[in-house]
Amino acid sequence: VIGKYAPDAVIGKVGTGAPAAAAAPAGGAAQPLLAKGGDHKVMNWAKADKNRQMRMQGEGKLGGWLGAVAYMVLGFMKEILFTIVPQKNVTLSNDRVGLTRSAMFLFIFIIIHAVGNLHVFLGPDDFNGYGYFYVRLYWTGFGFHANIVEEYILLAALLHVFVALKRTWDISINYTIASGKLNLAFSGITLLTFMMIHLFQFRFGETKPYKLCPPPYLLNLETLLELRLNLFWVGYEGCKATYVRDIYRMEFEVFQSLGWVMFYLSAVIIFSTHMCLGWQKVVPAPSMDIPKRYQSKAIHMGYVMTVFIALVYASFPIYGHLFPMSSGYLGTEPATP
Repeated sequence: VIGKYAPDAVIGKVGTGAPAAAAAPAGGAAQPLLAKGGDHKVMNWAKADKNRQMRMQGEGKLGGWLGAVAYMVLGFMKEILFTIVPQKNVTLSNDRVGLTRSAMFLFIFIIIHAVGNLHVFLGPDDFNGYGYFYVRLYWTGFGFHANIVEEYILLAALLHVFVALKRTWDISINYTIASGKLNLAFSGITLLTFMMIHLFQFRFGETKPYKLCPPPYLLNLETLLELRLNLFWVGYEGCKATYVRDIYRMEFEVFQSLGWVMFYLSAVIIFSTHMCLGWQKVVPAPSMDIPKRYQSKAIHMGYVMTVFIALVYASFPIYGHLFPMSSGYLGTEPATP
């Protein structure tokens, strides 16, 4: 019937057709990056990783000093975002990831702390108001007499110290002092001693009360419209005053002593040395993702930042030793003895 009424529909006898076509080859390192198979594209991650490694051995995707700055900032910020919890050193291994990330966070804190201490040049209201700003954040400290920023800094410092000691014991303890392998350890222990003295002297030291009008909502943003910088205090008729720690006077009293001035200047030099030695090790770290051609530039930019920060910190004891205290809005600071 089919042959009579539909002769063109006859294809052939069953079993006499050509063999099935061979299956398409699976994706691999030798295949194109995007292999067209079926209804979707398959990414060849092996080739992508190889291309990325080749870029990182050169200049990456950006060239010149602009690329060096971009890669350094991106690597820096990535490490800051993963400071304490999301890394391996919660088990206290000698992995350098926790050491690197905690160092990055502490470096950011040192910059912020230096900028905050610049308020000492603006007078007692600004400096004492800056200190009281952190006191007003104590409610974030989970019941401790500190705010969450101070607690996080403490955790980062402890992580940095413990992992550094662990790595020194496992890797560098058998080296001699002349080898230079213990320079970071010695400068780090010296800085740890200085920080303990500094905390007991300024953070927990006894101060006299100072009368201040703090802004109602933490920061006095209205001062920006007046092109002024009194962010941490207000000065208008009938402002609500309170008594705060007079850390402004404490700083001038401490730095009246030339011995304390020399002690703090020595600590600044040791910090600069520790920072430069550590920066040399941080920049080539794989976690930073800085292309090899840019690593030398990034290291030298770190040196420049360290010198600038060191000069800022050195200015505080020198200023407190050479210049008298200024008067505040609600009163006059008595002269230091």
